[in-house]
Amino acid sequence: MPEVKNIDEIIKNIFADSFCVNVICSIYETELTSFAISDLLNIDDALIKEKLRLLLEMNLVKKVTKNSNDYFTLTNPKVCDSILMLKDAIYRTTVANSVY
Repeated sequence: MPEVKNIDEIIKNIFADSFCVNVICSIYETELTSFAISDLLNIDDALIKEKLRLLLEMNLVKKVTKNSNDYFTLTNPKVCDSILMLKDAIYRTTVANSVY
């Protein structure tokens, strides 16, 4: 089982970089190539490949090779679910409450 310190470091690394969050959520319940992710997010392919490499190292993303192409998907979709739930909770407690 990973150490709590390592898990905290992974969480910090994810949320410190909005590109990582966007890449994670772009491959939610799907398999995409780095080029498809790049087109979807309108971000340079080299940057996408770098973020995918980091996410692979953290075991948050897995790579599947099909027909000589590398596809990426989340190791566990709960990672994206958690990110979206946290964003929603923050929105509801900060932005939505500031309207009143």
